[in-house]
Amino acid sequence: MYRPLWIEINLKKLEKNVTLIKKFIGEGTKVLVTVKQNAYGHGIIPVAEKLQSLGVHAFGVGSIEEAIVLREQGIKKPILILTALLPKDVAPFIEYKIIPTVVEYEFAKRLNAQARKKGVIAPIHIKVDTGMGRLGVWHREAEQFILRLKELKNLFFEGIFTHFPVGDTDSEFTRHQIKVFNALLERLHTKGIRFPYIHSANSIGLLKYKESHFNLVRPGLILYGIKPKNDIDVSLTPILSMHSKVIFLKQVPAKRSISYGRTFITTKPTLIATVAVGYADGYLWNLSNRGKVIIEDTYCKIRGRVCMDHIMVEVPKAPHVRLGSQVILIGAHKDLTITAEDVALWAQTIPYEVVSRLSPKIPRIYK
Repeated sequence: MYRPLWIEINLKKLEKNVTLIKKFIGEGTKVLVTVKQNAYGHGIIPVAEKLQSLGVHAFGVGSIEEAIVLREQGIKKPILILTALLPKDVAPFIEYKIIPTVVEYEFAKRLNAQARKKGVIAPIHIKVDTGMGRLGVWHREAEQFILRLKELKNLFFEGIFTHFPVGDTDSEFTRHQIKVFNALLERLHTKGIRFPYIHSANSIGLLKYKESHFNLVRPGLILYGIKPKNDIDVSLTPILSMHSKVIFLKQVPAKRSISYGRTFITTKPTLIATVAVGYADGYLWNLSNRGKVIIEDTYCKIRGRVCMDHIMVEVPKAPHVRLGSQVILIGAHKDLTITAEDVALWAQTIPYEVVSRLSPKIPRIYK
């Protein structure tokens, strides 16, 4: 590890967050943990292995590739792919015992044929669009779609679900979604169609809408100790910290420019530290002249633009900083803290992007 940039993941804190989630939902509701996109940048294999040991019910991933990796690494729990796949890609679902999300008839027809060929019954989850407008059959059309799927005898209706686009900002619309989803379920019940698993609650749904829990929830961001909305009162514990080191120090006179575009000009003699991290590592370019880091008990502001491999920060306490001083990009030191939520605020984005964009090439150390 010659380049001084690394991420630390505390799996004990992950356990603490899972325990909190289980207490929050109570008995009778199972947990499908969302580990897509490399477990939101945290590392899919170590995180999934820990979660499996904690007794979660199932895993949610974003691709066949992620599901296969989990199977090959010994994950035995059910795995649901949370996106749509092309009809030509049905074979791995049978081979690796992966559960697909079904939103289109041709895919279901081919999956049914593949299951019949292999002599198995393939479980599926059907996604219903109640207002997200991304994937899923529109809720008013879903009943007829499901009745049509019922004719495919090698498919098992294991689950049905929907998704919230504004759970953090619009309670009225979210409760409308829950209402129309429930109405669909009631119509299906009258036709004798019931699903073992019904789910709609992502992280914000789990925390804010008890009526959305049904009998399965899909926490993502909160697993990793990050709030989906800053004003939610819940005691989550961040499991990720990101670290680098000072690789160069330079005393810069007044009226000297820093980094590309000359967007920062010193107004006084300033000690500038160059730190080994940049946008190629997933450290957001939008933190230019906005972000902060922690060096030696001090918050230090980013000066100038974030580069591909470097950032420059102003060091206000020169005697305490030296070549090789540790830099906390995300994490805590004594009474100083920088969270993923802080970084998102400075970069004018969302915490999901902050962690999920962290490059897989950055070494992860699991504690």
